[in-house]
Amino acid sequence: MRRDSRGTAIEANAVVVEARQSAPLHRNGSFLLLWAGQFVSQIGDRLAALAFPVLVYRSTGSNLGTGAVFALYTLPYVLFGASAGVVVDRLDKRRLMIAVDILRAALIVAVPFVATRSLPAVFALSFATATAGVFFDPARLAILPEIVPQGRLLRANSLVSTGENLTEILGWAFAGLLVASLSTEVAFQLDAVTFGVSAVALVFMRYREPARASVGRLSRGFGHELAEGFALLRRDRRLLANTLMIVVCTAGLGAVYPLTFFFAVQVLDGGPGVFGALEAIVGAGFFVGSLALVAFAPRVRKGPLMIGGLAVMGGCIALVATTWSIWSAAVPLALFGIANAVALIAVDTYLQEIVPHGIRGRVLGTRFTITQGMYALSVLVGSALAALVDVRALLVGAGALVALSALVGLLFREVRSS
Repeated sequence: MRRDSRGTAIEANAVVVEARQSAPLHRNGSFLLLWAGQFVSQIGDRLAALAFPVLVYRSTGSNLGTGAVFALYTLPYVLFGASAGVVVDRLDKRRLMIAVDILRAALIVAVPFVATRSLPAVFALSFATATAGVFFDPARLAILPEIVPQGRLLRANSLVSTGENLTEILGWAFAGLLVASLSTEVAFQLDAVTFGVSAVALVFMRYREPARASVGRLSRGFGHELAEGFALLRRDRRLLANTLMIVVCTAGLGAVYPLTFFFAVQVLDGGPGVFGALEAIVGAGFFVGSLALVAFAPRVRKGPLMIGGLAVMGGCIALVATTWSIWSAAVPLALFGIANAVALIAVDTYLQEIVPHGIRGRVLGTRFTITQGMYALSVLVGSALAALVDVRALLVGAGALVALSALVGLLFREVRSS
């Protein structure tokens, strides 16, 4: 085996990095900085996620136009998701995430300035911001197994989801109050600030791209690496089964987000505050589910978590359609959040464990392309149908599709036994 003069230094650095990664999560500085930066940034995400549809709905009064904003947040994954995965595997993930955060801050702060002049420009900025996020999300998922040892990965993902869903509770409630009492302009400005906070946290994170990740990268073509992600999805039955299950889930779940907005505005006769409250309830449930997995992570199998979580999610979505007030909707929404946390954390951890490091970005990017393509289609179809069909009936149909994904999981031994 060929060994150059840098071998000893590389090995010594690897020992230091391994020791740092093996520390308990509360003493893993890189993990804590990633967690804290994302916590702040995701508060901002809720602000923009409410401000964009409210801005368009107030300007147009159109269900389809409002649904288009939701779809624009997922369409970039369809167009660029797989390519982004190749980029993630080729570049330093931390530096890539910093650059994306800075770019998103610049884009989002421009929204209030163009909103009074051109609504199409608002759609363009929404699309551009989401496109930048296409590169951030697989990098964030791919970097976690590089700063956290596998034995602590499920717990780490549970803590990440716990933080994310604290932002669901705090962020949506704050967003509803802010947009209702002040303006969408302030919401966009604060979101830009949170991207800056995330970038600063990443700057201070101790991270070195694993040496093996760069070996032979540049000698292979971009197209070849792109094809590798699709090839592994087809070849590995564990990945294929898991992906099919999630595609069916997103066929129903994509419509739930805009349908919840229309449910709040049209059925409950509410506004931004009511929609924010509904999403905050889901976030509270997700928070409880994430905490439960933090406590019981070493003693649970991921297969039953995925299948059971999806089945409960579907049933709860259908139950929401039978409610007539925010109070009666609270219970099924909270249960939906708990089940969503259980299923999503299990899925993310399962993927991080079975996908090799050197191809992780490509595989995750490819999955994002497939699942988010279905999600975007579901958003548009659900929004268009909301102009023709009762929103409650559509929620029942969406819930049935999500529940069907659990049955798909049951059909595959690879999912059941994981």
